[in-house]
Amino acid sequence: MKRTLFLFLVLMLAACGKKEWPQPIVSDEMIQINHMEARMEEGCVLINAKLGGRLVNLEYFMVEIEQDGCPTCPFTPSFVRKYYPYSSGVYRQENSYIFTICEPLPGQTLRIRLKADNTHQIISPALSEIITLTPSAP
Repeated sequence: MKRTLFLFLVLMLAACGKKEWPQPIVSDEMIQINHMEARMEEGCVLINAKLGGRLVNLEYFMVEIEQDGCPTCPFTPSFVRKYYPYSSGVYRQENSYIFTICEPLPGQTLRIRLKADNTHQIISPALSEIITLTPSAP
């Protein structure tokens, strides 16, 4: 009887402790935007982004465009478009993604930023640098 009670107490103590869901290792699960370039072609904005990191965790992209903003002011997008990796308007070649935006954008100067959102909610989205397109830019 004492032995059974002792085994029961040992099992109960072993079951006690901190319990929580496993968390991803942030550095292993991140997505990076290694390089981004943009240009105007036939009235459309073409954005080419090269990504790195764990691309299987890529949930969606947010293309943000600010029209006629000042270059030294904080970035405030006036046009935002969400793209999923395999949606129309997105072309993928290995780790490069090409976005084509043919919406009428009345601004003369465009500032463009790309966000790549991760499937893990605790990991913040990857942000590209802000690229400025002017009418004279190729």
